[in-house]
Amino acid sequence: MFQEFFGFTRSPFSKDLPTEHLFVTADHKELAARLTFLLREQGLGVLTGEVGAGKSTALRHFVAGLDANRYWVIHLANPTLGLTGLYRELLAALHYEPPFSRPKLVARLRAAFEELIQTKHRFPLILIDEAHLLPSTAFEPLRLLLSAQMDSQALGSLLLIGHPELATTLRLSTNQAFNQRLALRYHLAPLDLQLTLGYIQHHLAAAGYKGGTLFTDDALARIYDYTKGVPRQINRVCVTTLTAGMIDKKSVLEESTVRKAIADLEQH
Repeated sequence: MFQEFFGFTRSPFSKDLPTEHLFVTADHKELAARLTFLLREQGLGVLTGEVGAGKSTALRHFVAGLDANRYWVIHLANPTLGLTGLYRELLAALHYEPPFSRPKLVARLRAAFEELIQTKHRFPLILIDEAHLLPSTAFEPLRLLLSAQMDSQALGSLLLIGHPELATTLRLSTNQAFNQRLALRYHLAPLDLQLTLGYIQHHLAAAGYKGGTLFTDDALARIYDYTKGVPRQINRVCVTTLTAGMIDKKSVLEESTVRKAIADLEQH
């Protein structure tokens, strides 16, 4: 599509950007430091952010820097499977055949974690995405699954990732045992105006753009005004704007082209 028209060597604003080319902010670095503390404490953590705020990107950056000989990262993407489904996915990720009943699932999981730590000398880090979709009754069983030595040790670190309402759910009185044991609470905010401009320029450079100014200042301001600094929204608007610019054969993208792109997005 527009890749050849604008002279990109790869498609810009794509979610499959190599880890080493990710746009890393001060918030990402602070989160990485807190996640390092979480692993050191062998604890429980919660990461929240609005839809498209870049939670997965920040975690990709952190996980890429972990020593694979010391940590075993398990990413669970579908919490709607229920506890039994999550237990089965955990065992599958650890290359164990899951038994049928939930009590046996829990026993085998705990044995698998112990073997991983004691025999293979690798510590589990479990990431549960979309954790705001977990039922409120799931948090305490997850805590107990990883608790060892009368709660003085752990069989793994657990990070729940979800929308802001996840933090609200954990403040309910029924979840106090889990909430009080959190070693990490972090909310990833959207980008501000300057970071949004830096984000766009970074992605253009990562896509091999060598030309002059591509987005005018007014166009960039309009992108920020519409997206409120949410990276996924920025990606959508920029890609649609590039497509509109190619169709209109524009080498410089002005605010009018951004407005056209936004109208197209809202229509569809």
